[in-house]
Amino acid sequence: MESKRSSSQKTRSTSYGSSGTEYEVFLNFRGLDTHNTFTNCLYHTLLNKGISVFIDNQGIDVGEEIGPEIFQAIDDSKICIPIFSRDYASSSRCLCELERMMQHRKTNELEVLPILYYVEPSDVKLETGVYKDALTLHKKERGAEIVQRWEEALKEVTKIKGWDAKNIGHGELAHLIAWKVLVKLKVSCVHISDHLVGMDESMDEVVNLLNVESKDIRLIGIWGMGGIGKTTLAKLV
Repeated sequence: MESKRSSSQKTRSTSYGSSGTEYEVFLNFRGLDTHNTFTNCLYHTLLNKGISVFIDNQGIDVGEEIGPEIFQAIDDSKICIPIFSRDYASSSRCLCELERMMQHRKTNELEVLPILYYVEPSDVKLETGVYKDALTLHKKERGAEIVQRWEEALKEVTKIKGWDAKNIGHGELAHLIAWKVLVKLKVSCVHISDHLVGMDESMDEVVNLLNVESKDIRLIGIWGMGGIGKTTLAKLV
């Protein structure tokens, strides 16, 4: 991935404060491949669902060194989403982050949800030259021991069921992933503004009508002219 806190992310970081982590999702991707296309679409779809996301808009493809805040973001996240694009393996930054994710997955409650972005599982498994050739080049700079760890991480992540971006629109795939993330986070898929005013009395009235302690089956109807807050009230209840 390539990720760093932006001002918009900071405001989202406590959307579901009970999680105990600052970020819920960490996006791992090759910026030159997907940042302005699928990754951007996924990022904003997740935000629109009220999910806090860690994405690096400042460090994308600028350098390969990773600051401690990136590793900390991985450690603190609930879910990591690596997006495997054609040139993913050419970035040592992406591979370092993937290694960290897979290590953290073994010892903590971290979910890894991989996406194949116009590559095949065989590419990620290093059965073709798509990623394998890039790793061969890395050995000259990083050494065989580090590259071996990256190879193990790549092979391990292919054992996890994820998504294939072929034959599906970016928007549709982003929404499928967002719903899966909401299920994994065990939070409501309903996103409500934090700045509502004057709803408490109406909400209490509907809750009292529901009388959830009762064994009866009750149907509550909310009606009125458009724009007065019927849908918002139902969401709050």
